[in-house]
Amino acid sequence: MIRSILTQAFLTLFFVAGLSGYAHANPRYASIVIDADSGQLISSRYADKRLHPASLTKIMTLMLTFEAIDSGKLSKNSRITMSRHAASMVPSKLNIPVGSSIRVEDAIKALVTKSANDVAVALAEAIGGTESNFARMMTNRAREIGMRNTTFKNASGLHHREQITTARDMAKLARYIIKVHPNDYQYFSLSTFRYRGNTYSNHNHLMQRYKGMDGLKTGYIAASGFNLVASAVQNNRRLIGVVFGGQTARSRDAHMEALLNASFGKIKTARIASQKPAPKPSMKPYLNQNIASAADIAKNPALILGEGDYEEPKANRYETGLIAAAVHTHKVKQMDGIGRFDPDKLDIDTPAENMQIASLGAMAAGQPSWSVQVGAFNSRLISDRAVQNARQLLANNGYKQAQARILPTQKTPQGSGDETIVFRARLSGFDETEARKACAMLKECIVISPENYNR
Repeated sequence: MIRSILTQAFLTLFFVAGLSGYAHANPRYASIVIDADSGQLISSRYADKRLHPASLTKIMTLMLTFEAIDSGKLSKNSRITMSRHAASMVPSKLNIPVGSSIRVEDAIKALVTKSANDVAVALAEAIGGTESNFARMMTNRAREIGMRNTTFKNASGLHHREQITTARDMAKLARYIIKVHPNDYQYFSLSTFRYRGNTYSNHNHLMQRYKGMDGLKTGYIAASGFNLVASAVQNNRRLIGVVFGGQTARSRDAHMEALLNASFGKIKTARIASQKPAPKPSMKPYLNQNIASAADIAKNPALILGEGDYEEPKANRYETGLIAAAVHTHKVKQMDGIGRFDPDKLDIDTPAENMQIASLGAMAAGQPSWSVQVGAFNSRLISDRAVQNARQLLANNGYKQAQARILPTQKTPQGSGDETIVFRARLSGFDETEARKACAMLKECIVISPENYNR
């Protein structure tokens, strides 16, 4: 074991030494790797250098599209019209004629795979009225989620000297989408998109060969070099990597591989060095058993907080959180989380008396119309903690007492036939104005309209 640790340390040191020369030789270079679950920094070089994002810009365009769908402004089946301005964009593009339209979901897929500039502008106009107004919306949203050094000037990423970002900000954006839009994140894993007889391939070729990589986006303009934001999962740990300024697509990809390999090795070594006995759950996991009704669980508030995941061999790992459904009963299947966490470090002191557990069925009659979703997680413990922390933050800042709700949603990961559960953490009890003000305070959230509550 000691030899393994020393070998990994040597390889990491060798990698960093090589990285130094690479970085100094390229003024457009920057990189960062973070843990997607905790946000912990694993490696960085020039992560706050202001650089041009190129088509990484479209990640924010897509996020505002997801939010427009969540708020009811658009639906996936809405059609957006190609204006003269949108059609005038230079390639990469779908070449949709002026006056023709495209479904929103097809537009999303076109941005992820083809990186179509004309479609990006058409989406911007549908959401913001004009592309310039949409760019202001993008910048404002960037500030709200902590991207302090980013300014957007268009929806496509075509060169504008004032359109800048940093590797750190792009990692924040990727992490936000993974945490808050887990269902929408799956679009970034599309390998191909077929439209009007043509098949378009994803430009992120690393997804085809790098173990566990399932998104996000490439970008290139002459002023930026070859950029990439990517995320991969290995051994139940999800990392997010960002590389700016590659000299070629191939060298950028090779560098991202080296960064992720070193980072996965680093966290594996750290885990071995600090390994300790796994904490024992305080109650028996409710695995493959019918779940009690919400009324029964309300009698024992202590049961509402799940135990979460704990470190055991994969075959013995359980999701021990409870799902309460007022009418339906469901079975909880074993599943792997997006990331891992240490239950010993979680603060679970927040009282759970007022937690309401939502059914998988329709929204209850008389429930307030608007809600705020603060996250969607593979762990009940994390979802409970997130919603209660958000509830407390709002209460501390003078907002009215919101109703905390957890919505378990069945999900089938791409390439897997097994259903898992995602726990959506929400606060309800708002009208539209209150919900938007609450979300502005919380920052990492999305506003849910009544018609999209059970989406």
